[in-house]
Amino acid sequence: MASHSIPSGSKTTHLKKTILSGGNFHDKYDVLIKFYSAQNLPKKCIAGHIDPYFVADIDHQISFTSTILSNTLNPIWNDEEWIVRNVPSTAKLTVKIYDKEDGKLADSYIGRVVITDLINYDPSLKGYKIIGPFNQYNGRFHLSIQSKKVSKETKQLCEYAYDGPCRYSRHDCIAVGRLTMINTDCLYPTWKIQMKRISHFFPPNARQYWSRQYQSARTIFGDYPLSIVLQAGIKLAHRTLFRKTLTHNDTGQLKSADDLWKFLLFDKATKKIRPCVYTYIIDDNTWRFSETGNQFFTDFASKHAILANCSEYILYGGQFHPRPKYGWNRLNDEWELVFDNVSGTYAPNGDLLVNLKALLLFNFPGLNIVTYNYKDPKLKQSLEDVRLAAEKFKYSTETLENTPVIINNLF
Repeated sequence: MASHSIPSGSKTTHLKKTILSGGNFHDKYDVLIKFYSAQNLPKKCIAGHIDPYFVADIDHQISFTSTILSNTLNPIWNDEEWIVRNVPSTAKLTVKIYDKEDGKLADSYIGRVVITDLINYDPSLKGYKIIGPFNQYNGRFHLSIQSKKVSKETKQLCEYAYDGPCRYSRHDCIAVGRLTMINTDCLYPTWKIQMKRISHFFPPNARQYWSRQYQSARTIFGDYPLSIVLQAGIKLAHRTLFRKTLTHNDTGQLKSADDLWKFLLFDKATKKIRPCVYTYIIDDNTWRFSETGNQFFTDFASKHAILANCSEYILYGGQFHPRPKYGWNRLNDEWELVFDNVSGTYAPNGDLLVNLKALLLFNFPGLNIVTYNYKDPKLKQSLEDVRLAAEKFKYSTETLENTPVIINNLF
């Protein structure tokens, strides 16, 4: 077992109705896993290379999916590290390596590496053997593992708590983009962000289940023959919108609030902050969102049930939109994000908006955040303002390129 300093970055946060406690943490560890590379992966044919990626999991409780690297038998992954808190001393790590196959229903399985004793693992300078589906040798995989006993702070988290880094992926869907026409590239983007310590801010007793008072939700999740068909269609739509492919994807890490604006909220083509409204959900592991609107296909693609992959519950959800902090006539000044709990399908509890804000500030310190309950008249006015700004944005030649996003330190 190697001891080292794992960054925590914690601040004391007072949450509403969601204090998480308990558990036997006498034999738990905080773990940092770094994934480096693979060597001598098998060719698909005599001259062919592959497009490898891997999926790691600890005890089938928490998983990590790498970026896809194109056309290589010796992939080298950069910045692929994984911090997990409160891991049992008996934990097992499994890493499965795949070849991405965009044109097929499933990706090709290359092999796996199993480390049965994660905490007291035996480092291998030569790397770990990748064992193929027929127990054949399929190359070597390189990683390192560091661990230490849980601290007084981290033992307050749940088992297998994800604690970084904050990773994002964006998929640009061509098929849906041609239907929604929200940009000149005819692409419909969806975003997925792995956020730290979601379970601390929204533990299991804070789950928001689908609303029995909402007819559309009853139709989707009820015990009707039509429900089975609808659920299958929603899950297919989710896979289409969020799948990882060799093209039309972007991945990376978000290390600050500035990165959130730069990589996710600036329009790729215009390099401007587009006035628009997004729907979002927070699930057990991620923050997912996509642009919404009144046009039929845009509205459908951004449904909360689709974002949640037809899950019966989410941890939170609603809509959010960017706006200039001091009004739409001051576009070169500070910007902020306005979050609400507008979702008919899940009807999130407005009291938990404070938890949402705390989660976002923990992951993106300094981010300007405003929260409104769906009944607040200020929300209605803000949405009307962003709608008017969006209309002007379509026809305006005013440039927002290199707009300075000024971040105030809110801690």
